[in-house]
Amino acid sequence: MLKVNWDESVCQHAGVCVNSLPQVFKLENGEFVIDPQGASEQQIRDVCAACPSGALTVSTE
Repeated sequence: MLKVNWDESVCQHAGVCVNSLPQVFKLENGEFVIDPQGASEQQIRDVCAACPSGALTVSTE
């Protein structure tokens, strides 16, 4: 299973993730929510790799 890690202290809030895969990366009630079931593993890996601050990483459980 794919796990997406988000480092809030590194995040620059560029919005690449939310704009690229809004079904996975979203704001709900002011909280950042990650739902890895919303896209393919490759799509998620691509968006995490495109994160300009490096705040998003992926691992497998």
